[in-house]
Amino acid sequence: MFTIYILDDERMDLEKERRITEDYFQRKGLECRVEAYQDARWLLGDIAAQKYDMYILDVEMPQLSGLEVAREIRKYYPDPVIIFVTNFVDYAVEAYEVNTYRYIPKEILQEKLTEAYDALLPQILEQEKKYYIIEKKADVEKINYEDLFYLKKDGRYTVLVHRHGESRVRKSMADVMHELDSPEFIVINKGYVANIRHIMNLKDHLILMRDGTKLPVGAPRLGQVKQEIVEYWRR
Repeated sequence: MFTIYILDDERMDLEKERRITEDYFQRKGLECRVEAYQDARWLLGDIAAQKYDMYILDVEMPQLSGLEVAREIRKYYPDPVIIFVTNFVDYAVEAYEVNTYRYIPKEILQEKLTEAYDALLPQILEQEKKYYIIEKKADVEKINYEDLFYLKKDGRYTVLVHRHGESRVRKSMADVMHELDSPEFIVINKGYVANIRHIMNLKDHLILMRDGTKLPVGAPRLGQVKQEIVEYWRR
C-alpha cells in the first residue's frame, strides 16, 4: 500500500489534490492511503514516528511554508518523494535544495500531478524494502534498512543503531555486514559501519549522521570513505 501525505491550507485545493491522487491509484488497481491536512503541525508532531512514501506540499502557507516542512522531513528521511504544488513560481530554485521531485503550478495540477505519478510508479513498484532480522530466544525483531543509521562494535556484539533505538546481536561486524549485503553500508573504521544514505557531512575525520551522532573515520579509510560519499551524493 502506498502512503501519501497531502498538506495544503486551501480546502478546495486540498480536496482536488486528494481526488486526483485517489482516482489515479484506483485506476491503476493499487492500494493507496491518503492523509490530507490543512495544518502542518499534524505532520510535524509525529514526523519521526510516521513515514510516508510521498509528500505533496503546498509551498505558500501562513504558519509554516512547504519548504520549511520539507526541510524537517529531510532531517529524518532521505528517500520519500516530495512534490511541491503552488500558485507561485518564486520558490522553484529553493525547492530543489530539499531534493524535490516535482514543482507543479496549481493551474495545471490535474495534468502535471498525473504525469508525475506516471513517471514515479515504475520506480516505486521496483523498490523492495529490505529488512534485517534479529532472532532471539523469545522474540524476533525486524529493522528496515532505511531506518538503520550505523553499526558499532561492542565486544562480541554488534549494536545496530536505528530510528527507534538500539538493537544488539551476538555476531561479529563482518557477519552482520555479510548478512546486510548492501553497498549503502560502508566501513569507516574497525569499530563502525555507517549507512551512507544517512551521512550528512564529513569534516575533520568525523562523519555527522542524520541522528546527530558524530562518528570517527580511521585515517587509512579516509580517502575511500570520502570517495564513496561523493559518488553516492552525485548519484
